[in-house]
Amino acid sequence: MKTMKALIALTVVSALVTACSDKPAQQGAQETAQDTSKGQNASTPSAAPAAKVDPFKMPNPVEITTFKGVTPGAKLPSGDTVEENQYTRYIKDKTNISFKLLWYASGQDYTQKLKLAVASNDLPDMMLVDEQTFLSLAEAGQLEDLTKVYDAYAAPLTKELYASTQNKALDKAKYGGKLLAIPNISVQADSVSMVWVRKDWLDKLGLQPPKTMDDLVNVAKAFVEKDPDGNGKADTIGLTGSDTALSMPGKASFHNFKPIFEAYDAFPSNWIKDKSGSVVYGSILPETKQALGKLRDMYAAGLIDKEFALRKDVNAPVVSGQAGIFLGPWWAGGMLMDTYTNNPKANFIPLLLPDAKGQVNNLMVPVSNTFLVMKKGVKNPEAAVVYANTFIAAQRKTDPDALKLDFTIDASYWPIGNATFDYADAVERKADMLKKALSGATKPESLTPEVKVLYDYAKQDQANPRGDLKVWKSYYGYTEPAEVLKQPRSNIYSEFTATTKTMDRKWANLQKLESETFFKIVMGQQPLDSFDKFVTDWKSQGGDDITKEVRDEISKK
Repeated sequence: MKTMKALIALTVVSALVTACSDKPAQQGAQETAQDTSKGQNASTPSAAPAAKVDPFKMPNPVEITTFKGVTPGAKLPSGDTVEENQYTRYIKDKTNISFKLLWYASGQDYTQKLKLAVASNDLPDMMLVDEQTFLSLAEAGQLEDLTKVYDAYAAPLTKELYASTQNKALDKAKYGGKLLAIPNISVQADSVSMVWVRKDWLDKLGLQPPKTMDDLVNVAKAFVEKDPDGNGKADTIGLTGSDTALSMPGKASFHNFKPIFEAYDAFPSNWIKDKSGSVVYGSILPETKQALGKLRDMYAAGLIDKEFALRKDVNAPVVSGQAGIFLGPWWAGGMLMDTYTNNPKANFIPLLLPDAKGQVNNLMVPVSNTFLVMKKGVKNPEAAVVYANTFIAAQRKTDPDALKLDFTIDASYWPIGNATFDYADAVERKADMLKKALSGATKPESLTPEVKVLYDYAKQDQANPRGDLKVWKSYYGYTEPAEVLKQPRSNIYSEFTATTKTMDRKWANLQKLESETFFKIVMGQQPLDSFDKFVTDWKSQGGDDITKEVRDEISKK
């Protein structure tokens, strides 16, 4: 009854239609490592504990059932199918694992079918799930313990990737002290939101790059009032924003006010530890009120785009050359390529914004959000680790045979869909390799294939700076922005990124209350002290109950 009750209680299942098509080079955040050797000695948890195991291949052919989501409209070469394609053939050849696809679907169809399968306990042998589904299945006792098979079968590269997270990723996949999944690994540089400032405008106005919150306000004020574009019109914008600017994602996004909140040690929309060590919701803390007050003052002074909450094309002020400051990730080269096409003299530089004590705070992206799980009682649980090892070797391109694959074919056609497995510090690692090669400290021939491509782009751009902006943007993220990433930061992780039972019923209304209150405060439609009423209402309308549930869920880990 407990198992069925827990499963039926699952009402939120995110569609894992991981249409992870190749990003531009500076967005890809991929790191190549040395090829791992096969045949590592380890003890298997099976009947022959002294036998040698191959972390990349099952000793005998096995069939594993699964189901998965695929990208709507994704194309396959003629003759290939979801069940039979280059990715499934590669895995079968490398691992001795054949996958029997019970069903597949896209979008909401996938979500609904997954809900029904979980609720009826009709699970396949192996599948990718989101965090909420993982936790629900773990609580219900429906997942196989992978602790021993991971220890026995994990390849050196696999272990190295997890070690780059200080094993936080593996901890995320544990429940009751047992490893119940093989988690993905997110690139942590993607969490850092930078302050991008037009250096050419700074130079024209005789200003220095902002180093404090007060500096940022003064620069924005000058950009608005002193006609930095020289057209004789009062049409410039200090700081851009968006309709999601007042929530705080772990992953940096364009025109989100994340750096300003962090400068006040505020982390709205996230569950964090307060000064006493208790897990609390960041949106109701005094630090958030203080940050909203600063944004309110900036908006009232005309320093923030007056239309930020309504713009459909939030990039337009930057691309058109109208805005002098935007907030965004290290991989902003794509938008800057369009900006420089329209404004060849423009030059944005990336900076970090510290708090009043000079410390840069950074809310991290969840180290893992996708989990490869095996059904309780499955015959060959080691298949999960063997599959993961092989998939990682292909994704990181350490297996020479993987270079024969056409990675432009949608990644959702891998047998178990697609998830990112990378070094947590992949961007910094790759940037260091590129920097050493460009300085002559290492030979270009020694670079990994991926970094060698970046090197070639960089050399081409050096010969003709910004002559081809597509070339420039393809390597730029691993230069100046990557150096900014190396600056010291105080990294904060959200303590809870799933949902609870009361959240399922009340979270939408609470989020609406939060969003409306925050926007009205910043835009001057409500006084700053209306924040206090918001806190009272949030707590009474389900927030206190949710806080208790969140703390209870964390204690189970």
